[in-house]
Amino acid sequence: MDSGPQQVKIAPGARPWRARYRPGLSSPHGTGPSDGDLAADRIRIRFALLLTFAVLIVVWGVFLIDEQFQLGLNRFGNRPLRWNGTIGILSMPFLHGGWEHIWGNTVSFFTLSSMLVYFYRGTGIKVLGWSWLGSGVLLWMSGASGNHIGLSGVIYALAAFLFLSGIVRRQAALMRVALVVVFLYGSIVWGVLPIEVGVSWQGHLAGACTGLFLALTLRKEGPQEPPIDEEESEEDALLFPIEEANTEPNAGLEPNPSGPAGERRQDLMWKGIRPVAFKSKPLSQRGMRKPRQGAHLKSKGNRDSNF
Repeated sequence: MDSGPQQVKIAPGARPWRARYRPGLSSPHGTGPSDGDLAADRIRIRFALLLTFAVLIVVWGVFLIDEQFQLGLNRFGNRPLRWNGTIGILSMPFLHGGWEHIWGNTVSFFTLSSMLVYFYRGTGIKVLGWSWLGSGVLLWMSGASGNHIGLSGVIYALAAFLFLSGIVRRQAALMRVALVVVFLYGSIVWGVLPIEVGVSWQGHLAGACTGLFLALTLRKEGPQEPPIDEEESEEDALLFPIEEANTEPNAGLEPNPSGPAGERRQDLMWKGIRPVAFKSKPLSQRGMRKPRQGAHLKSKGNRDSNF
């Protein structure tokens, strides 16, 4: 029969149980999350997937309708510093130039949006909306030439937000998400440079700047680092006391009236047991026999004589 944490004896002087160090356990006496936590977690997963699928259905619907009826909807892209291009601030993410373009953006958006809405339950929708709007506005104000289309600006905003927010919030789960983003999409950083012709690197850069700005602005909202309880901090202080450094080494030094002039004594020094210098005792006092002179040479000579 498996034993739970409540059946294990704690060694004397060991650090007591800390629930905040075990995010998978709801309480020190539980072996796993409760049924209510599991139900809430399933709801969060379902909501994150449904919201992401809803956005992608609209994106794919616009693309398929445009491909089927040849409506030429790409003319409604983002045209920086042109009044007839302001509509592209909102319509740009729905427009794509081909199957390869929309498929690549679909996979990246599905992964990043799902992680955003799931882990940032109170802030995910707000970040997604501001990323959609902010990346388009910043691109329009950049003054870049051409007609910009695609969902990649929003993707760069989400990736930048998940990376920086996981670092500044100092929350274990969010830091793991940041590492996953670096592992999967670390190479997209080259997309903010004018390397490939025909790629809107200005849109990528605008999205990345938007995500970084949102990560710093909204760092106080959503999941945060779990606070330390006062009782636990007091227990830690008792178990692991911290010695304060003596910032005034000359404090408590007073002149010794019985000694010569200038001699001083320390009254605030350690009053406990003082270490005593070890003095080696003679072998005779330690119950050991002193070896005879030349014994080693004699034994060696005896060994040589046997051959």
